[in-house]
Amino acid sequence: MSTTTVGTARPDWKRARAAARILREDPDRTEKAFEVIQALDPDRNDRGFARVVARPEGRALYARRPDLMAALQDRSALEGLPEGSFGRAFLAHIDRFRLSPTKLVELGRQARGGQPPGDGPAWFAERHILIHDLRHVLTGYAADPRGETLLLWFSHGHDGGRSNRLLMVSSLFGRLRGEGPLFVLACLRAWLRGRFARRLEVQPFEDLLPLPLAEVRRRLRIAP
Repeated sequence: MSTTTVGTARPDWKRARAAARILREDPDRTEKAFEVIQALDPDRNDRGFARVVARPEGRALYARRPDLMAALQDRSALEGLPEGSFGRAFLAHIDRFRLSPTKLVELGRQARGGQPPGDGPAWFAERHILIHDLRHVLTGYAADPRGETLLLWFSHGHDGGRSNRLLMVSSLFGRLRGEGPLFVLACLRAWLRGRFARRLEVQPFEDLLPLPLAEVRRRLRIAP
């Protein structure tokens, strides 16, 4: 387990704002989001892992350590799930936006200096990244610039964090001209949805994939 002392790292706002500006101008520069996280919340994985093991269901999940990456990469298994299931909705999402379930994981490893998956905070880091596209499916937000902005607001409502706060505000300002002022209300609603959702980092998503998407949303208190 990492020995990082939670809460001692100093935020580097200058580096974070520069990275956020590049990301706002070019949303495909996903690696800049990881740079913002490193600059503002370098202990995020330590804090996230601490939240997981503070809950009985989180301790049980960590003790079992199911392979979420394998589950999300098993296309034949996902195709065999019932229509309307969470897993089939995930498959439709990655097909629609031509996504790779592992791309963000690979970027996250690069941001950590090539650190492979492991125990404690490193395990949390990989799982948290893998849940990103599952959050898209649960919220219904598309993997486009508008949807990514809304998911950032949802994520701040759910997780908090300096990096989430900077990214969500920066992304909002980048979208306002095209979306109009009513988009602010959509962002506030996304924040509230995240605020009231059940803790996602302790959920056994591998077991939820076969269930109807509507049922999973009800379980996790994510309003449709």
